[in-house]
Amino acid sequence: MYRDIDLSSSSLNRYAEKRPWKHWAAIVTIAVLVIAAFYAAEWDFSSLTNPDDRKIAFARMLAWLTTFSSPDFSPEFLKHCWALTLQTLSAATLGITLAVILATLLALGSSRSVIIGEEKAQGWMRFIAFRSPSALLCSLCRLVQDILRAIPDFVWAVILVAVIGLGPLTGALALALNITGILAKVYSEVWDNIEERSYEQVRILGGGRLATLFYGIGPLAARTIQSFTLMRAECAIRNAAVIGAVGGGGLGADIWYQIQFGAWPKVTTLMIFTLALTLSADLASNFIRRQLRSDPNHPRVIKSKSIHAQVARPYIGILFALSIAFWSVWFMGYGDNAPPGQQSRNYLEPAIKLVSTDSWKNLSFFERLVKPDFDLETIGLGDQVKVKEFKKESRTVDLFSSYRPWEFWKPSAWVDWEQEMQKWFVWRVIKSSAIPLAMAIVGTLLGVIGAILLSYPHSLAFMLESSQFTGETHPWWIRGLRFGQLAVAKGLGLVSRGVPDVMWAFLFIAFFGPGLVAGTLAIAIHSLGVLVRVFSESVDNIPYRRFEQAFMGARMSCYGYTAGPICWRDWMTYSFFQFESNVRTAVVFGIVGIGGLGFFFTFNFEWFRLEKAGTYLLMIIALTIIIDRISRALNLARKSC
Repeated sequence: MYRDIDLSSSSLNRYAEKRPWKHWAAIVTIAVLVIAAFYAAEWDFSSLTNPDDRKIAFARMLAWLTTFSSPDFSPEFLKHCWALTLQTLSAATLGITLAVILATLLALGSSRSVIIGEEKAQGWMRFIAFRSPSALLCSLCRLVQDILRAIPDFVWAVILVAVIGLGPLTGALALALNITGILAKVYSEVWDNIEERSYEQVRILGGGRLATLFYGIGPLAARTIQSFTLMRAECAIRNAAVIGAVGGGGLGADIWYQIQFGAWPKVTTLMIFTLALTLSADLASNFIRRQLRSDPNHPRVIKSKSIHAQVARPYIGILFALSIAFWSVWFMGYGDNAPPGQQSRNYLEPAIKLVSTDSWKNLSFFERLVKPDFDLETIGLGDQVKVKEFKKESRTVDLFSSYRPWEFWKPSAWVDWEQEMQKWFVWRVIKSSAIPLAMAIVGTLLGVIGAILLSYPHSLAFMLESSQFTGETHPWWIRGLRFGQLAVAKGLGLVSRGVPDVMWAFLFIAFFGPGLVAGTLAIAIHSLGVLVRVFSESVDNIPYRRFEQAFMGARMSCYGYTAGPICWRDWMTYSFFQFESNVRTAVVFGIVGIGGLGFFFTFNFEWFRLEKAGTYLLMIIALTIIIDRISRALNLARKSC
């Protein structure tokens, strides 16, 4: 029996009101941001457009690649690299273990679905943090997670070195603090993205907040959280290799040490070990994910596995993950954790210093860092004696001295206002954020587009297991061709994310020279590698019965019309998160000569102008908070907290 379709004007108006116009608003916003990125910063494409510059750029890149063509494979140095690899792995594993525990606790407080539950406030009242104690707690937890992830891990490492000294434990704790903020944001975002009607029965039956989380929200979000946690563990291993440069030990410390001496063969060998470690982490995380995956609609599992084997799989995955975590603690404390010729030591001992007051006194060195310079006298506030001196020296901002506000239509007025604002230090700090923002906007967009295109051949479900929902039977050469596509796609993704983004920046700087283009391409390549993995895993996590119901004879159509729409919300969450992460990466690129916020922060920090460095650090944190709030507001199905 078919129900009559109501085509009355009131019904049509009701459907028209539900049209997702905000999606189009988001697309227009992205287009405006891209245009603004090209307008606000200076882009140099002469290495591509000018034949002479292009010839020089190719020669420069060839020379750069030649230095990496002869790695040092001597037995002694290979043993040295192996010991450093284990150090890096233990630091990364300990860091991600601590981060998962802390992030789960922090996400409980920052998830609207968990801490607030059924929302009674309507309209603009939802934006008021003081509307209820739970909403206030939610806002405070989000602020804490914003600060934790806004401060780059290498800054955390610099601060921790003053407390517990150099070593892998410093790298592990620095990673743990930064990743806690990252995971807490993603966990809370994923929990809030679950449709309320999917778990409203738990609430109807009287379930409280924790019961709703454990029996409703948690199981529905488990696969996404599992995929992202494993991906983040892989990123932690790669970051552990980089963070060693500022006291975190492991491969990173030796890479930067060898770079200072120009020992490029040894740098190449260390990079090969870093890539191999990332590849191993990728394989291990895939093993854990497949063990934890339990799809009742997966015919191959049901036919080939006994019930005991199916029940044992998640326990095998959990035991495997726990064994790596316990090994990292044992290796860092009591294992043979020193390179050949050096004495092993207990790197966990410095953790005791965390409870001693003497170590925390060392943080007084950074006391000036938390007192940012707002240069209030320049805008007529603060110490009035200084204000008078500034006025005598014409150093104060007199914005409308030449042009009044109603003369805004004159281009010369904007030039004059800009010159006046340049006198204010805080304005220059704000302007310096344009470079990392421009790189992050364009780089993320390129990475997202590339990841969407590559996620189809990167998907295990659509390449090797499509017969489970299409019913097709293919000859061996078709299966071999698809396996080849999958291998190529996974290889591209692995290399893209396996090579540290800083190394990608060095590669493109060799061709384009220091500038926005090199940083943007480095961000795009790295984002592609990171996103293609989580995008394709989101697709593979969909129960195959959903594909079976929608399959119309072509895998590509099934992917475009079924998998894409189902995963779109997760893809948006990952993309906005990656954009926020790329802003921090672009800040770090400032250290290697690309300029912008990171360059000025490092410059002032190295010259002990800590108050001004604190202002730049505050701007970095503000960028993270602003982007987070925008991404939450653009999450169309979720109501703001």
